[in-house]
Amino acid sequence: MTDNQKDTSIEYILKQGFTKPPSLRERITKMHRVLGWRFIFWDLSYSIIFVFVTLLATMFLFRHVPVYYFQYSVAVGFSPILFVLITLLVEINERACSLYQLKQTCRYTSRQITALRCIYYSLAGVAFAIAVAALSSENTANFFRILPLCLGVLFLCATLELSVLRLSHSKWTIAGFSVVWMLINFSLPVIFGGRWEAFLSNLPLIFTVIFMIMCAIVFMYQTNKMLTEGKTCEIFA
Repeated sequence: MTDNQKDTSIEYILKQGFTKPPSLRERITKMHRVLGWRFIFWDLSYSIIFVFVTLLATMFLFRHVPVYYFQYSVAVGFSPILFVLITLLVEINERACSLYQLKQTCRYTSRQITALRCIYYSLAGVAFAIAVAALSSENTANFFRILPLCLGVLFLCATLELSVLRLSHSKWTIAGFSVVWMLINFSLPVIFGGRWEAFLSNLPLIFTVIFMIMCAIVFMYQTNKMLTEGKTCEIFA
């Protein structure tokens, strides 16, 4: 038997004995097919209304409040607000439900479900962050300077929130994180004033882009890790 034949035989045996682990995309697709939109978004109609109201409130603020003096501070503060609020409402509502533990143990763990939700919420958060960056920008060049910073802060917030949720299953964990995040985020401009705005506005573009990419990579690593935690019940496969 030649070396090529041996390699072919070994490869065939390995393929028969081992299955290729599903990719992140395949895992998300399968979970979405099992859970559906309603379970992921609590109630799709309520979620759409909530997103619409949040966007309208933000647009009203940007139009009637002189935010251009602190455009970077305001953009960074508001960019993750939709993600924080919608995660807060859905997680508290689900964990307060008496059937939550039963629902999550039938097929997936609570961590897996939370990770899947955060992926969808982060996509909605990206669209919201783009809108915030556009509303707070004076021109196109300014928009592309603010946008990476907004997205980086969004992914940082999402990563920290997932890390906190991994440590506790209490429904008040997400509430505590949301309150602390918003207090810190909105206190920085008040405490440091113009120095905080100057710091954000003077950050090099290459630095903000790298910051955005690194936060996005860590967020995807964290969600992928949480999606693979726990074993699914084969009887429901």
